[in-house]
Amino acid sequence: MKIVFGVVLAILLSDPSTATARDEAATAALAAPESPARNLGGHLFLPSRLVDNPFSETFAWLSVGLGAGDALALSVQGNPPVVLPGSQWYGYTGLGIAAFGGMRLLEYLSVRAALGTAAYIGNGKEAALTVGSTARITVGLGVKGSLPVGDNFRFSASVDASYGPVYSNLIAQGLVDAINSGQITSSDFFQTSDTLTWIGGLVGSWAPWPFLGVTLDTRFLVPTKTGLASYSQNGIFIGAMADFDARPIWSWLPIGLNTVYTLTSPVGGNGVST
Repeated sequence: MKIVFGVVLAILLSDPSTATARDEAATAALAAPESPARNLGGHLFLPSRLVDNPFSETFAWLSVGLGAGDALALSVQGNPPVVLPGSQWYGYTGLGIAAFGGMRLLEYLSVRAALGTAAYIGNGKEAALTVGSTARITVGLGVKGSLPVGDNFRFSASVDASYGPVYSNLIAQGLVDAINSGQITSSDFFQTSDTLTWIGGLVGSWAPWPFLGVTLDTRFLVPTKTGLASYSQNGIFIGAMADFDARPIWSWLPIGLNTVYTLTSPVGGNGVST
């Protein structure tokens, strides 16, 4: 995303018509800053942390996230504490911070890197036993090639590698493993897993009107290392984004709004939960 600031100083020493022409040119330059990296069909696409884009660009940004979700784990009875057959869903809360950067090498080629940390913990007594707590550090590198098709479409293909250790405290699973093995070791409760995941992506954007843009992001996750502490296993990712830019309609309102929906589903028996 490029932000252009302009300052125009005019000394009116010539005739009024020349001054008017200068004023009109200055106003046009300030009202329509050049943003070729994310501009498609007259629509300026908003950046999103949740879905990728097909544009070749140079950027740097910082992302901080706080959220909640559900995790599938052992079924546990709280009072008295008993591990029951089967599994059930438990709530958890997570926090993450990440830094991203990319460099545009050519019109149709760019590279990018990411460094992030994330942690989550189960909500409630049963969730603290089953979901436990997890911390992760991730380093990612990727390359993306993009190609415009006409004035309103652009597509890209990318390959990324994400690597990092995952540290987990799994109390209930550790007790089950200890009972089954007949001995208790620290590895039953505290697990470390280095996960390397290859991610292949295809992304397309379409700008039917200057005020509206649509993006579809698809990825295939291929891990080479997995473990009980890993949440980056076989799966497909689909994300869709629609973003609205008010400025083409109301020039005095430089406001954008985007809406995103994402879905991750498993592939094979070793897949992530939907």
